[in-house]
Amino acid sequence: EKEIQLLELLVNNSMPLTKKKILEDVWKYSRDADTHTVETHIYRLRKKIKHKFFDDNFILNEKDGYLLWKKEIRLL
Repeated sequence: EKEIQLLELLVNNSMPLTKKKILEDVWKYSRDADTHTVETHIYRLRKKIKHKFFDDNFILNEKDGYLLWKKEIRLL
């Protein structure tokens, strides 16, 4: 469930999201929470995306956060 919420948050934002912002929006954690949770979920999402689309650079590291690379996907 959290992976889906995280992906929706990334899809709906065109600016990089900090780990703290993701923790606040997805997990409703305070600013003092550990960001390892976000890093773990991003890692899992990248694995799933790579398996499905053969591209683990779909979620980019930007500054202190993450950004979804919204490239055009063409299906045959």
